[in-house]
Amino acid sequence: MKDLREQILRTEIPDDQLALFYLGQVGFIIKFRGKYLLLDGYLTGGLYDPAKGWGRYYLPPIKPEDLSFIDAVFCSHDHLDHTDPQTIAGILSVNDQAKFVIPAAYAQKAAEKYGVPKERLIPAHSAKRLELLPDISVLPVPSAHEELHRDERGDYFEMGYVLDFSGIRVYHAGDCCLYEGQKELVGLVDIAMLPVNGRSFYRYHRDIIGNMTLEEAVIFAKEAEASLFIPLHFDLFPGNTIPAGYIPEAVREYAPGMPYKIFQPGERMIYMK
Repeated sequence: MKDLREQILRTEIPDDQLALFYLGQVGFIIKFRGKYLLLDGYLTGGLYDPAKGWGRYYLPPIKPEDLSFIDAVFCSHDHLDHTDPQTIAGILSVNDQAKFVIPAAYAQKAAEKYGVPKERLIPAHSAKRLELLPDISVLPVPSAHEELHRDERGDYFEMGYVLDFSGIRVYHAGDCCLYEGQKELVGLVDIAMLPVNGRSFYRYHRDIIGNMTLEEAVIFAKEAEASLFIPLHFDLFPGNTIPAGYIPEAVREYAPGMPYKIFQPGERMIYMK
């Protein structure tokens, strides 16, 4: 875990490149021009125990307490593997500068129950662009999990983020199914980070809300003209996965030639447009 922290900090890249570090499930750290963003970090929880029926297939590759350098924390929605109170608490214990971007519909809960200081909390509203850090802007986009959910003010409970790193556009969908108008809201992107575990009658009746199917994610990435497709949400929890071997076959079938990357936990990739 200390090794990954040191690798992140020591990675040097030109100003026109991104460094991507995969944390598992849908979690990433992105490094750009000396700034560090954490997306949907779920960095606690134990290994899977069949007797208890829940847990992770693998441990987090880094601890929250190792993230004193993070500049911005993004949470897509209020599920444990996307907004983890223990991960938030661990970061806050060592980090006094990070901003927390959280969907406006549960931002107050994040402050009151999860301890995010109000002065460091940035509520995300649909289509309201955030100029968060130098050379980095963020466009929050609603996510449908499996439907669009809004509060009494019209704010969405589930959000994805289109991050613009001085012309490199990255769409991190969080947990999301396709819906009418989504493609137009997102626009064209360079990197499409999309869930691929799908949804089913059986999972729904086990209170497991679904996401895009692998076919849907591949076609969406193709239509967004992504130069890199990153499949997510398929490898962490028993009973809510798909075999990684399905991914190359789906790309060949629905988007021949589209570049894609299947990450291993803790793996780094350097991206240049």
